[in-house]
Amino acid sequence: MAVSSDIFELIKGMNRKERSYFRRYFKLSSAGRNGVMIKLFERLVFYSGKFGDYDEEKLKGTLTPSEVKHLPVVKNNLYKLILRSLLEYRNDQSNDAMIKRLIEQYDLLFSRSLLKQSETVLKKAKRIAEENELFQHIHTILNKERVLARYMLNADEYENVIKRVYIEQMICLERIKNLSEMNDLGSRITLMLQKYPTSKSRDENLSKEINEVLDNPLLRDEQKMLSGTALKRFYNINIVLSEWRKDYNAALIYAKKYADEVEKDADKNKSTVHDYIISIHSLITESTRTNDIDEYESAYSKLSNVKTRFPSATERDMLEAFYYLGLSVFTASGENYHPERGENMLAEAEANSKQLEQTLSTQQKIVWYFLIARMFFGQNSFNGAGKWLNRLIAIPNIDLSQDYQCYGRIMNLVVAYESGNPDSIEHELRRTYYFLTKRNKVYKYEKIILEYLRQSFRIKTERGISEMLVFMNRDLKAISTDPFEENAFDAFNIIKWLEWKIGE
Repeated sequence: MAVSSDIFELIKGMNRKERSYFRRYFKLSSAGRNGVMIKLFERLVFYSGKFGDYDEEKLKGTLTPSEVKHLPVVKNNLYKLILRSLLEYRNDQSNDAMIKRLIEQYDLLFSRSLLKQSETVLKKAKRIAEENELFQHIHTILNKERVLARYMLNADEYENVIKRVYIEQMICLERIKNLSEMNDLGSRITLMLQKYPTSKSRDENLSKEINEVLDNPLLRDEQKMLSGTALKRFYNINIVLSEWRKDYNAALIYAKKYADEVEKDADKNKSTVHDYIISIHSLITESTRTNDIDEYESAYSKLSNVKTRFPSATERDMLEAFYYLGLSVFTASGENYHPERGENMLAEAEANSKQLEQTLSTQQKIVWYFLIARMFFGQNSFNGAGKWLNRLIAIPNIDLSQDYQCYGRIMNLVVAYESGNPDSIEHELRRTYYFLTKRNKVYKYEKIILEYLRQSFRIKTERGISEMLVFMNRDLKAISTDPFEENAFDAFNIIKWLEWKIGE
């Protein structure tokens, strides 16, 4: 039976503060009577910092025979205790958990008729909830304020509280409704981006869906945002909508506003590391679109130094920052902007491949592999491109980022052609043809390539292939300005390779 490395990976992912918290938690728990467990924890902390993978035999070599005998039980108990400590640690850091505890304290004090103490605790809970825009908690707290006033105040004072609480609850509900509407719009856009991650429509049905979102009156005026959280949603959504309109200058303005809001909240411990990473990535993307090098370099520096900005960032946070930074770097390196960054990041990607495999979603993997392959392809490094394209193609065909899956297979066909191996070319021709014919929707770009793929099965000479490439280049150029086909040429402009091959 394979040895489980779960506890090793869990401890390796803990930051310094979480480990320190566990040591204190351990001393306060009943487990503190047993020194074997803390000894194993410290041993695993040491090993996780020194080695990338778990080697239980090496660990056993440092333990006594008695400790080795009971190792499975101790590991299991230690794993459970660490999880409990992490939950406690998270609750200590979470405003949501803090408010829940204060409300529980209020209920306890109120049940004992300690009304002044109840009032003090409730005021503290309300202050934290308002500062962090936790509207559901605010609504609950207002209900308790009304009940408490009935026992503490005279009739006139109680009447004033009833009126105030009603007004505040109506305002609170309006903010909840406003934020829910923005969240719904954001979710609809996220779903579209999962299917079309390049943010460009390729058919009329999707264009209609996009226009429905574009026409939503909430997205026309930031003054309609009733909370800071809704305002950040407003900016973030308008970044995407501006890209769909191809107004990249507007997208950059929204990206700056979005990043500024997140930065301000981060200073107040209201923004998560994830929020910060996403906002800076948006800034990098739009500064690239507008060729604003100064803004790009500033954002690049921030995303490169997430750990400095957030010392408590977890390993997952750092991998997420690395992923989003990589999307920018691989694209820029493919355009020969700081190619050394692409090489350095590629080496890190290989070194962290196991962690990235575990952390990235399927859609993220598809985009990640494609952009690395495109970087290599742009440098005419076809072997490098083929290596990453094979990883992409090995992902089961699913309804996510189908455009990137399609372009990746077309690119891989070119890689096979460049290999000069007839068997490889034949194999990739059939595999790519099969994938394209099975797509739910085939657009002009793919139709042209499909047609020439059919012809290629009958062509047996190099001259015949060269003539076919000339005609393919002609037909693809004819649709290169079609608004519904720009997506394909933006993601993978095969025309550049065709021109290179036919000598134009």
